[in-house]
Amino acid sequence: MNFDVRDNIRIAMQDRCFTQSSIAVKAHMSPSVLSMVLNKKRRLEANELYDLCEAMEISPTELRTRYKPKIPEKEVV
Repeated sequence: MNFDVRDNIRIAMQDRCFTQSSIAVKAHMSPSVLSMVLNKKRRLEANELYDLCEAMEISPTELRTRYKPKIPEKEVV
């Protein structure tokens, strides 16, 4: 499985009860740009990653290691 930090950003936002628009404003980007980033229709620039981390009060390292996409468990029959 390839790692994509955008998945972790979405998980962190949900975990911390942030809305896309509130984080976008704090990170100095428009909500539509953040939406495109989260939907993987636009790449995430390094400076934007740091701005998003700062807006959520989380380090880039914590974002990478703490929030992992949930992999559905296989049903054992």
